[in-house]
Amino acid sequence: MISLSSYPYDAIGKTSYDHLFLADLIMSTEEDETKDAKPAKKENGAKMGADFGASRSSGLKHLFLPENFDIYCDCENGQNYIFHKNELNCTVDHLEYDPETQRITVYTNDGQKLDLGARIQWLVRPYIAKDQNIFIVRTQDGKTIDGIDVPLIVKTQEKLENQEQT
Repeated sequence: MISLSSYPYDAIGKTSYDHLFLADLIMSTEEDETKDAKPAKKENGAKMGADFGASRSSGLKHLFLPENFDIYCDCENGQNYIFHKNELNCTVDHLEYDPETQRITVYTNDGQKLDLGARIQWLVRPYIAKDQNIFIVRTQDGKTIDGIDVPLIVKTQEKLENQEQT
C-alpha cells in the first residue's frame, strides 16, 4: 500500500523520532483488513510481479518482497517512510532512486547493492524524486519495532553520463 497524507503530528516543530508512531496507525488497520481478504485470481495466468514492474527489474537481489513493505509519504511535512515487516539482514548506508527505471537501489555498508523490491508507482514519484532522508521503519503486529534514517540520492542525468564514461 502507498499512502499519501498529512498528519499534523509534528505541529510544534519537534525534530525527534516521535514520528515512528505512524507505523502503528498505518500498519495496524491494514493488517486487520487484509487478514480476511483473499487475493483475486489473475486472469490469463499473469503473475503478481508484473504489477510491480518486474519486467523492468534491475537484476539485483531484492531487499523486500512487494507484499512485505509499504511506502508512506507525509506530504505536509515532506517526510517519506518505508514500513517493513521483516528484520533487515544488512546495514543500509544509503538509497539511490533512478527516475529512468523508477526503482530504488539499496547500498549497504559492506558494499552490496540490492533492489528495494518494487518499482516506485506514479503517485509517489514526485515525493521520492528529490535528495532527502527516508525513514525505514520495521513494524510487527501494527507496532513500531525499530527504525533508521537513511539518505536517498536521486540519480541524475549527469551521474548516468559519468557512469557510462567510466
